[in-house]
Amino acid sequence: MPAKVDPNVCEGIGACKESCPEDVFEMKDDGQGLKSVVVHPDNCIECGLCVDACPMGAITLE
Repeated sequence: MPAKVDPNVCEGIGACKESCPEDVFEMKDDGQGLKSVVVHPDNCIECGLCVDACPMGAITLE
């Protein structure tokens, strides 16, 4: 299953986007600040680099 971002935990640091080899993430403003969003879930190779990179623990592989 592809990466999933918990928007209640994400602080928009962008470490997931920087670590992702498949460009799965985009940073979007949800009206309360930047949040990471999985925009290409079919491209996710479930490598876990984003999970390890997120200092907030906002990303899971389901």
